[in-house]
Amino acid sequence: MGKAIVVLILIAAAGYFIYQQVGRTPSGEEMLVTHLQERFAVVVSKFTSAAGRSGLIGMDTTSDMEGVVNQVLGLQKELAELRAELTEERAISKADALAGKIETFIKKNEIKTP
Repeated sequence: MGKAIVVLILIAAAGYFIYQQVGRTPSGEEMLVTHLQERFAVVVSKFTSAAGRSGLIGMDTTSDMEGVVNQVLGLQKELAELRAELTEERAISKADALAGKIETFIKKNEIKTP
């Protein structure tokens, strides 16, 4: 009987923990960071598409690439400004993770920063 109660308490605690991690609605700050993440994903997709076209069929995609580079640098600047204003720990950690992804993308693709 005692073991069954302990098991039930552990199951309830695990369920509550999962609910807190997955089931909660994101705050306004988290949603702002998520929006920047989505925009970054679109920019990366555009970059990959332009790079593929230039390599595959030899098209001049310089203007496409310049636009994407400018967007990436703009997102990096926006994120830095937003990061300075964030107060919630989850939003800050998401922003830091996104900043790392952007920095990796910039280094990997040898993008010159001003």
